[in-house]
Amino acid sequence: MIITLFPFTKNVDEIVSIIESQRYKFGLGTDLRLGHFLAQVREEIGPEFKVIRENRNYKEETVLKMWPNRVSVDQAERYARDENTPKANQEAIANLAYANRLGNGKADSDNDGDMDADDDGYKYRGAGCLQITGKGNFSEVQKRCVKYAGKEFDPDTLEGFIVFGMAFWMWQDLYKIADGGKYDSVVDNITKKINLYTHSYLNRRNHFDKIKHLA
Repeated sequence: MIITLFPFTKNVDEIVSIIESQRYKFGLGTDLRLGHFLAQVREEIGPEFKVIRENRNYKEETVLKMWPNRVSVDQAERYARDENTPKANQEAIANLAYANRLGNGKADSDNDGDMDADDDGYKYRGAGCLQITGKGNFSEVQKRCVKYAGKEFDPDTLEGFIVFGMAFWMWQDLYKIADGGKYDSVVDNITKKINLYTHSYLNRRNHFDKIKHLA
């Protein structure tokens, strides 16, 4: 499954070893459940299985399209990338986009050093192999890490990256949905729990189709 879905991965044996050591703790004890899990992971992180964090190196028009009610035109011009600024201020964008929701605090809206603001949006941006977002969600995931594996994990390490996704899987009872079988509707129902408004439903079904004979 790893080789098929993540063909650019070089440390397959290490990843498989971590998965095998943790999967039974987090509702991934059957190959069917694992197949559904990995199909979702593939869409979240791409064709190489490696530790990543959510990338917000966006252009102005992308920022305004994604968060029209959270980022102003002035802020987008200031923080997003353009022909003169090849790298966006990802910290500022994430803080604005995710402020005051998902358990996060408020943002420094004008980047003037507001002492009452915090960096929750950036600190708790997408992490783990299912790209969990938000301080509240991080907290819930860590609770499952402690409950089922006996400790918290750092999602910026390979083991933590994998277990963080597994803990979210357990928290959301996705193993129950996965037991429904190899149908497109099952993949879609799992996707709804992970990212309801994503445009990648078809992609996730296609990922699962590639490995369902192994599940």
